[in-house]
Amino acid sequence: MKSQRSFGWVPPVVRDTGKVVFDLGQQCRVALGRAAGMIDFPVPANSSLRKTSSRSIRHYYVSGVACYLPIAAMSLHHGVRLREPVRVLDFGCGVGRQLLHFTRQFPSVRFSACDIDATSVKFIEENYPNVEVHVSKFEPPLPFEAGSMDMIYSVSTFSHINPEQQGRWLKELWRVTRPGGFCFLTTEGWTAFSMLRDAFARPGDEAELREKGILYREYEFLASERRRKSLTPQVNAAVGIEGSYGNTVLTPEFIRSNWPACGFEVVEVVEGIIDARQDLVILRRPVMATDEHG
Repeated sequence: MKSQRSFGWVPPVVRDTGKVVFDLGQQCRVALGRAAGMIDFPVPANSSLRKTSSRSIRHYYVSGVACYLPIAAMSLHHGVRLREPVRVLDFGCGVGRQLLHFTRQFPSVRFSACDIDATSVKFIEENYPNVEVHVSKFEPPLPFEAGSMDMIYSVSTFSHINPEQQGRWLKELWRVTRPGGFCFLTTEGWTAFSMLRDAFARPGDEAELREKGILYREYEFLASERRRKSLTPQVNAAVGIEGSYGNTVLTPEFIRSNWPACGFEVVEVVEGIIDARQDLVILRRPVMATDEHG
C-alpha cells in the first residue's frame, strides 16, 4: 500500500504531465548513473517513488535502509532464520523500498510480495524475478495458503488502513502466518503524531488520541482522483484504493489492548525506530496444542 498527500489545487492534466516529464528525466539520470557505476539497483519511476513517500532516488535507497534494518535486526533477534530458505512476505510492498535490501542481504529466503497497486507489482515482477508477487485486493483474503509464511513484514501500511479494515487484515495476516511465526508491522504512533501536527492534527485530536488510542483521517484527494482518467495508471495516486484510506495513528496502548483479539501475541512495540518516525510492532502467532499435534 501507499502513502499520499494532497498536492493542492493544480489542474490534473498539468500534474500528470509534470509527473511524466519527471519520470523521463529520472530515466536519463538513472542511465547516466549506471554508466558511471553509481547505481547498481532497480530504480522505480519518479511517480512511483512518490507514491511511497520517497522524494528522490537517494531518499528511496536511504529510507529503505532505515526501514529495513530495524525489522531485519529484530527478526534475527527473535529467532527468524533469515539465512535459511524460510518464507517471508512483504505485505504492501510498493516498489520494493525494503525488498531491495532484504533480497540482497538474505538471498536464501523465499520472498513473496503483494500490493494493491498493479503498477508497483509490475515493477517488482520485472526487477525481482525470484520474488513471488501478486496484486492484492483492497479487502482480504490474500492469495496465500494458511500458515504458509514464517515471517511477514509491512512498512507504512497499517498507518493508512482505516479502523474498520484493521481487524480484518490482522486476522488475515494471522491466517497466513505459520504457528510460531512472526509479523513485523510499522504504525504511526506518538513520534509520528508529533511530526504530523501541522499537516494532520486539528484542535482536540491529541485529547482524542489519548482517550481512544486511535485517530484516523481519510485523504481528501481520493474521491476526485478515483473519478478522473489519468494519462497513465502509474501517475494516478488512487490505483487499487477501493475504499476509505488515509492517515491512521495508533498508540502502543491501543495495540497491546486490541490487537491480541485477532489471534496474535503482541511481543513488543518499539516506538519511533522506523526511519526515526514509525513504531515497530512485533507480533507472534502462538503455537497451540492443535498446531503441535495436528
